[in-house]
Amino acid sequence: MNTLSLTDPQTVLTAEQKRRFDSDGFLIVEDALPPDLVGRLLDVVDRLYEEGQRSDGLTATHKWDLRNCIVHDDAFLELLTWPKTFPLVADILGWNIKLLTSHLIVRAPSPPDADEFWKGEGWHRDGGGSARDMTEPHPRLFIKVAYFLTDLSEKGRGAIRFVPGSNRLTGWPAQGEGMPDPYGAVEIQCKPGTAVLFEQRTWHAVGPNLSDITRKALFFGYGFRWIQPMDYVQMPERLIQNADPIQRQMLGHITHNLGFYLPKEEDIPLRSWLEARKAALGEQAAHSSNGSSHGMM
Repeated sequence: MNTLSLTDPQTVLTAEQKRRFDSDGFLIVEDALPPDLVGRLLDVVDRLYEEGQRSDGLTATHKWDLRNCIVHDDAFLELLTWPKTFPLVADILGWNIKLLTSHLIVRAPSPPDADEFWKGEGWHRDGGGSARDMTEPHPRLFIKVAYFLTDLSEKGRGAIRFVPGSNRLTGWPAQGEGMPDPYGAVEIQCKPGTAVLFEQRTWHAVGPNLSDITRKALFFGYGFRWIQPMDYVQMPERLIQNADPIQRQMLGHITHNLGFYLPKEEDIPLRSWLEARKAALGEQAAHSSNGSSHGMM
């Protein structure tokens, strides 16, 4: 079980990270997962993928996916409040959040006729019907953390693509006639263990996987607690019982009927944790400052 630290500077969103996320709509966190955890997750993913292929097969775009994957293996529970990523989400969205989706996506090599125009997933914003129903410009409602478990350090391996700045865009991103992607689109090339945070307003897509590597990734989405989850109604009681207080908040646990809209303190332990972290970091900074002053005397 991972433990959230009150004083680890890596758990705090820096001013530069906030600027990049606000500007681009996504943020890359390298080495977010250690190699041993990547290996354990791959073991679980491979098992579920093998079972899924036998029962469901692949889609026309050579994809197999599993929604609400967190209920299928306790290894996924570790990612729910992972120390190198979850605090960054909380710093951006605040304390009033929960898990909206946990999504395992496996993308096998694309069909032989796939070219640069081929898409494993076309350009879109997340949120299903909400992206259609809301008046533009859209508010920021939720953030996904994508954990990439396979090597995507070379182009053409089915990596996610973004249009930087499209989180601030009204309408569709501009795209030249006869061009495969909108202007300014980038393909995220990264190593196993990399995490990418992106908000639902950011336009993204998946290009062709022209390699012989099967891409494996996990997506954990967090949004305001008053938003209906995407892929579950209520989490299993056994999962909630195995969780710590902040994880229980993320799993949608409430202590009374109005807990999502008018929460009591016991519904939102993340608020107390963020306040305690702020105080601890402030005290740490004060001690560091005093130490520097004494060193100059």
